[in-house]
Amino acid sequence: MMGDRMGGMMGSPSSGHTETVATLSYSKEAKSVPLPTQLIPVATLPEAQTTRQFTLNHGMGRGMAGGMGGGMVFLINGQAFDHSRVDTQVQLGTIEDWEIINTGTMAHPFHVHVNKFQIISRNGNPVPYAAWKDVVSVSPGERVKLRMAFRNYVGKTVYHCHVLDHEDLGMMGTLAILEKT
Repeated sequence: MMGDRMGGMMGSPSSGHTETVATLSYSKEAKSVPLPTQLIPVATLPEAQTTRQFTLNHGMGRGMAGGMGGGMVFLINGQAFDHSRVDTQVQLGTIEDWEIINTGTMAHPFHVHVNKFQIISRNGNPVPYAAWKDVVSVSPGERVKLRMAFRNYVGKTVYHCHVLDHEDLGMMGTLAILEKT
């Protein structure tokens, strides 16, 4: 049932079919390259002025924007994507914490367009080092806190689950970044 839409693999290894996708050839001996001894420094973002929560879940229901169909839907804060709705408004020049909560039974790689972020904590436990990300995987039952500075872009963009089927079936929201007033 819905094998290709819900994560099944078409042409999976059990089909007995193999295919060459690349051939690697080289003509010289490889040189040893020293690895860095430390990561580049990443400045930790200042404290957030606002905290928001985004709950990821899925279930059976109507299609996006109330459309036809009663199949699987993937939701953010109980809503499937509607291109005519703005789900979140932020102000340029602000810093926000977003807590992503996965109450479903599938992992969701949460992605924010045009704004990189730092992961602050997982399930209340601080992360060991600062790093810039634009996707974070949120496992079932997990809470991940992100910190984002809205510095360089004004306009509408989106955030969504990076699993294509989940995004296509509603797990996306519109983010409006507004000029300073």
